Amino acid sequence: MNTVIFDLDGTITDPAEGIVQSFNHTLSELGFNPRPREELLEFIGPPLNVSFYKLAGINDKTTLSRAVELFRGRIFSVAYAQNQIYDGISEVLSQLHAGGSRLCIATQKRQDIAVKVAEFLHIKHFFTQILGCDLLQPKSELLRDILSDNILGSRPIVMIGDRATDYIAASEVNMPSIAVRWGYGDESEYALATDVVDRPEDLPLSILNHASLVPKAEI
Repeated sequence: MNTVIFDLDGTITDPAEGIVQSFNHTLSELGFNPRPREELLEFIGPPLNVSFYKLAGINDKTTLSRAVELFRGRIFSVAYAQNQIYDGISEVLSQLHAGGSRLCIATQKRQDIAVKVAEFLHIKHFFTQILGCDLLQPKSELLRDILSDNILGSRPIVMIGDRATDYIAASEVNMPSIAVRWGYGDESEYALATDVVDRPEDLPLSILNHASLVPKAEI
């Protein structure tokens, strides 16, 4: 059976309301003007240091650390409960899990926040590992951690996500990737993935067709 790695935001869950409100809460606390919802949707998925630089020009370490603290604090205390699981995802997770696949989450979210979201949505039991990123940690490091596991890394493996960061991270470790169109990416990002699916129910067949063993030299 396969090892299947999922991104969280925009792939398993729609976090839009909580993330938009958390960005605007953080900007307001730091003295910046809030931004329109549609503008902030672009920042679902990318690393927070990149997002806050693009939104407010924040690049000094002290202000960036404060911004991340405010943002993640609101996510952990309030916004985690504003996540909604996409229709059909629970059924796909159940199907893959019952079929013997080992499921993991690799997300730009802090690990404890990702676990809290999975618990809130009653899907934590499907996952063997739930991994999150520190501020400057690339997602490719999370994939390498999974590849280094004696069981997970010995199976055909694939990364599933909605943004370019997912497909680039997979490419960096020579891992195939599947783009999902129900998230927050666009066609230029999807072009970086190995395959693209339109609906959750299309995932099992795509996983079967595209999961592959990753040479140990790439870990």
